[in-house]
Amino acid sequence: MCTDGNLASGVEDPLLTSAEAAEALGVSRWWFGELVRRGRVGPCARISGRLRVRQSVLDRYQTERAGDSEDPYLTYEDIAARLRVSSWTAGQLVRRGLLTGVRLGRRVVVRRSVVEAYIEAQTQ
Repeated sequence: MCTDGNLASGVEDPLLTSAEAAEALGVSRWWFGELVRRGRVGPCARISGRLRVRQSVLDRYQTERAGDSEDPYLTYEDIAARLRVSSWTAGQLVRRGLLTGVRLGRRVVVRRSVVEAYIEAQTQ
């Protein structure tokens, strides 16, 4: 959540407005506010009633959401190609809990290791 107070703007780590932060993340200003309210992006500050967040906080959030380069996230389309099924069927696997997904904005993605474990379990 946000803290009320003044933060000095550093040259190396500037404070961004909610509009700048939303643009950097590729989401709407409303969705950025939701990310802050839900505690997924933070810490942040309210300065003169306006939401501000440091660039390093956004960088950390993007790094966490990008996942591990050794175990990347896969979209429904990626899963469908890997399993040779439709993207709708891939979505059904996630919705039924057979594949554990993570919500990134509006998208649900699944780690490659989870898909590989599912394939391994199904082929035994």
